Amino acid sequence: MSSKPREWPNVAREARDRAAEETQEALDQIEDLLKMNCSESDVLLRVGRAVGCLNRALRFLEGVGAPTRPV
Repeated sequence: MSSKPREWPNVAREARDRAAEETQEALDQIEDLLKMNCSESDVLLRVGRAVGCLNRALRFLEGVGAPTRPV
């Protein structure tokens, strides 16, 4: 029997939530590429936005101790 997960500290909870929001936005940008016929410039714009979102998500998680690789 496992024990009940403990509450996230406030700072980690905020980082988790913001990282989740950034990850969702990145997924939305990438999914839009699959749903529609995009120009090359639109593809570059959406991929750039997705990369930026994922980068911010990693920084939020690193801020509360997640072991990520430096870019």
